[in-house]
Amino acid sequence: MNFKEEKGFTLLEVMLVVVILSILAAVALPRLSASSEAARERADIATGREIKAALDRYQIEHGFYPRLGDLKAEEGAISGSGFIPEYFHKLDRSVTQQAVPEEQKGFGIAALSSGTNLDPPQHVIMIYLTSDGSAAEVVVYDRTLSNVLWSSL
Repeated sequence: MNFKEEKGFTLLEVMLVVVILSILAAVALPRLSASSEAARERADIATGREIKAALDRYQIEHGFYPRLGDLKAEEGAISGSGFIPEYFHKLDRSVTQQAVPEEQKGFGIAALSSGTNLDPPQHVIMIYLTSDGSAAEVVVYDRTLSNVLWSSL
């Protein structure tokens, strides 16, 4: 009998490789997903720190922080002459990175009162201002808006 030597893989070898790759993918994909969410949170924290630094520069140059009525928040975007774009290029929904519903993306403004009680967040990054310009704080929330990731308080 003359047997030809055939080149190639058997069906069993190919199936074994597919099973091994499937196991590796099952282990790796959840880790990649979690690390991408953590990276988005870190990006929002960095943005919050930059906003606080811009608010502090404003305070140093003017002697007070922007007052509660000086900045406006509409649909997650902040506007206000004298602060944007002089101290921060833009603050809109496209700046925040976390995967949240569209109405929670971006930035919000709320009153900063004495004490540690803050108004409930409406957006991922909240800027809290006083009406007299004596203080300004920034708080970055997680995607559920229930946990503080970073606070300048």
